Amino acid sequence: MPLVFSNDILTSLRLAPFYVALFLIVGFQLPFWPVWLSFKGLTPEEIGIVLSAPIWAKIVFTPMIAALADYSGRRRAPLVIMSAICFGLFQFYFLADGFWQILILSISIGIFFSSFTALGDNLVLTLSRTQKIDYPRIRLWGSVSFIVAAFWGGQLLSGRSADFVPLMLSAAFLFLFLCCLMLPEVRIIRTETGRKGLRRLLKNSNFMAFLVMAGLIQGSHAILYSSGTLQWQKQGIDDTTIGLLWAEGVIVEIILFAVARRVFSSFTPLRLLVLGGSAGLLRWVVMGIAPELPVLVIIQTLHGVTFAATHLGAMRFIVEKLPVEVSARAQGLYSAISLGLIMGGGLFVSGYLYEAFASGAYFVMAGLCVGALLIGLYLRLSTNKLLH
Repeated sequence: MPLVFSNDILTSLRLAPFYVALFLIVGFQLPFWPVWLSFKGLTPEEIGIVLSAPIWAKIVFTPMIAALADYSGRRRAPLVIMSAICFGLFQFYFLADGFWQILILSISIGIFFSSFTALGDNLVLTLSRTQKIDYPRIRLWGSVSFIVAAFWGGQLLSGRSADFVPLMLSAAFLFLFLCCLMLPEVRIIRTETGRKGLRRLLKNSNFMAFLVMAGLIQGSHAILYSSGTLQWQKQGIDDTTIGLLWAEGVIVEIILFAVARRVFSSFTPLRLLVLGGSAGLLRWVVMGIAPELPVLVIIQTLHGVTFAATHLGAMRFIVEKLPVEVSARAQGLYSAISLGLIMGGGLFVSGYLYEAFASGAYFVMAGLCVGALLIGLYLRLSTNKLLH
């Protein structure tokens, strides 16, 4: 008897490869792109500038691109166009030589690539309003892809020159373009509510408070991302174990995404954010005392809450509290302010904090979570309305 899939399952099968391709790029880029930049002769300071450029591009351009997506009422078409542009621009890396050429390319690609998560998430979440689409279970394939890419990339590079890294990423960008072609299109009719949506969002105190709350929790990961490995090495933990600690956090994140629909069905978006902030407060206080390995193994399991629960809370906040015709702009602002400005600022100061306080810098991250929880209290008590 032939298998018959429902329309919802078929739609999900068209969505999941997008996240696989997107995080394949990230999984290749984070560990191995600095290696290629160094191979091209860039100094550590120049590498830092090149790597940070897409974050600042996200802050400026993602809200603009998201606004254009809302204006057009489409989600798939911008993703297809942007993936084609990114693939085309990336080919110039094979000709680039020197810091300035590489930086210009990094900014140019970053203008478009930094918007993929916002528009991709918005496409999936928009479909979930009318279909039985389980966003967390689709999104988890991105986390799986990241782990596979980081491991597989190391295997591919074994015995090869660093000049092989652009080939890996070029193939991944081509795969992303093909996966974008597979996405279902979403068409949204513009209404009066959607007009001047960006301005209305920026003027809404509750929405802006939500952005800051989510950004503080996500930004509290800055010390871990920038200096976590250095601190663990300082504690005498070997590189293999450090790799396993990082993998543990992502694996717990995958598990939480897989069970989120059942476990968090009764949670409001604000409760998910409060859960993420509370877990962050506990996690960073413990990390601040530089615990021994057994405690680290336990505390790393909280990554599934500090990151994943916060992210899911933010996505559900946008879906449940805002009309669909401004959702791309809301997603763009979340990406630009919470994940761009606040996270980027946290990463910028994290090196100075770690140099000054070592593991004690985690206490500053715990303070960010306290700030987020206070904002959560404000949102809980607020009588201000969003755009509905």
